[in-house]
Amino acid sequence: MPQPTRTLNPLHFEDLEPHRFEDLTRQLIYDFRQWKSLEATGRTGSDEGMDIRAIEKPQSSDVVYEDEVADDEPIPIRDIESKDRLWIIQCKRERRIGPTRIRNIVSTNLSGLTDKPYGYMLVAACDFSKKARDAFREEAVNQGVEEFIIWGKAEVEDQLYLPKNDHLLFAYFGISLQVRRRSVKAEIRAKLSLKKKLTNILGAIDQIGHREVLIRDPRDERYPSIDSTDEFIKSPRWRYWQFCAHEPPDHLAFVYRKHYAYVNWETKEYDILSEYDDGVPSHPMVCDLEERWWDPNNLAQKYHNYWWNSVPEANRAMAIELRIIHYDRIIALDEIGDIYHPGPHLLVEYGTDGQPFEPKRRRWFLESSSDNTKIMDLRTDGKRVSSFPAEIL
Repeated sequence: MPQPTRTLNPLHFEDLEPHRFEDLTRQLIYDFRQWKSLEATGRTGSDEGMDIRAIEKPQSSDVVYEDEVADDEPIPIRDIESKDRLWIIQCKRERRIGPTRIRNIVSTNLSGLTDKPYGYMLVAACDFSKKARDAFREEAVNQGVEEFIIWGKAEVEDQLYLPKNDHLLFAYFGISLQVRRRSVKAEIRAKLSLKKKLTNILGAIDQIGHREVLIRDPRDERYPSIDSTDEFIKSPRWRYWQFCAHEPPDHLAFVYRKHYAYVNWETKEYDILSEYDDGVPSHPMVCDLEERWWDPNNLAQKYHNYWWNSVPEANRAMAIELRIIHYDRIIALDEIGDIYHPGPHLLVEYGTDGQPFEPKRRRWFLESSSDNTKIMDLRTDGKRVSSFPAEIL
């Protein structure tokens, strides 16, 4: 069964108050350039069309050289003095900005300024189309800006998801990817540790197992007391189950039911003696219960004898239902057990159906009693016929 992927939902920038979006932008661009200053002019009320005014630190002086002549060294003729570079950063917390609107924003911000800035940056809480981005570039060039940058919602999210900005992601949206990564790492380590313990007790990861394991609900305060055998049989909060395999990945498979069956492997016809369940382990004994508590009418010997004597060896099979437990449901693995039931114990979170197994996830198949390589999946193959009598005498 496919598992759903876990992803982050889109960040809701529209929930931020406009000045908070300006604050977020300013903090995101702190190390974007070598700033000499970053001023939150949008908060003053007289921002002249700019939300953030930034001064980029002077770059190291550039040296212009004369062309080389023969083998002589180049001769410097002048230094270009680096100057402060003024940047204007405009923040827009709007749901949509099209090409016309974006031209108007750039023109309004830049056309009325006496001193043209070196750089212009537009940061918005929406996505930009290609036409809108082209319009931004054209208008910035028309306004004589040497360097221009546009950040839409995607670019802002990319910045927030960088490890260095995890504190901003948490401060503004209550999400921390670093905490999540640490949590995932701890979860994986715990799962690998559990897998190692389980394989040590139950057998190698690629082997079929037959060990009986006590599975119990740690919330059942009556353990190991039993008030009623009938109630225990109907809905046991603890009992032994036969382990079968480490499958699928991160799961344990147990025999849930097992019945004597007939099968014709060529025609794929089969029948099942479903009145008797041979899947309950007869050993170890369950405390305070009779030896064959699950078989009060003593059907086991009768059904086995009929199946053995009436079904040809080539047609004898067992109908087996496997059910699984995910590692996530295992609260603890008790390798020792207790005085009533020596280990191992699996302490498992039981579901609302009173079962320790995953709901609706099971495997139902026929297996030959003489050749375990002969298997038929009853969910997808085979046809049931009436081979057995209505009553076994």
